[in-house]
Amino acid sequence: MCGRWRSVALTLATAVLIVFLVLVTGCNFGKSTIVQITNKITSLPAGQTYVFTANVEHTQKMGVTLSLTGAGTLVLTGETATYLAPPAPPTPNSVTVTVTAANGSGVSDSDTFTITPAAGPVVSISPTQPTVSVSAGTPVTLNIAVTDDNASDVLTASVSSSSNCGSDCGTFGAISGTAGSGVYTVQFSPPSSVTATSMEIINVASSMSNSTQGTAFVTINP
Repeated sequence: MCGRWRSVALTLATAVLIVFLVLVTGCNFGKSTIVQITNKITSLPAGQTYVFTANVEHTQKMGVTLSLTGAGTLVLTGETATYLAPPAPPTPNSVTVTVTAANGSGVSDSDTFTITPAAGPVVSISPTQPTVSVSAGTPVTLNIAVTDDNASDVLTASVSSSSNCGSDCGTFGAISGTAGSGVYTVQFSPPSSVTATSMEIINVASSMSNSTQGTAFVTINP
């Protein structure tokens, strides 16, 4: 008799536990996944960068994935996505940026826009996403192109700083190339040390009026 009551008690306890787990699961994970690009655009000038932001909720901390259809470069920068337009309007002239929840829900949002002509000369850098290693200490050669260039143009290279590399985020050699040719190169050397892998932004600016600076995203590994 006591054994039968013990069995019933265990069955009831198991049932209560299952109900509790269902309730907890419903509270934590039952909400619908939300992915919404909050700053959509209809057009962007050639060579410009644009930072897309998104409202992302209930992805079980799995984040999002990015995809790009059309010309340009799309880079995940922290909790935002930075798009770099090509130096001239592409053909066909249509670009789509898509943000998708990585939790398998299939929830996504996208923005489709066109690339308009730039107001003046456009500087572009390739590769757009180089990777350098502090331990190897090997510089990377960056190729620079300038549309509507002229012999009076003066180019200046810079790299942004961050907490991972302090005030030294790398150095540049001299920019080489024939003045006015629109084709140049420069070597970028990584800093002497970094505290963790970081993504820095390289810019090359032109002295010409109404010019658009070139941008590249360099990953620096310890």
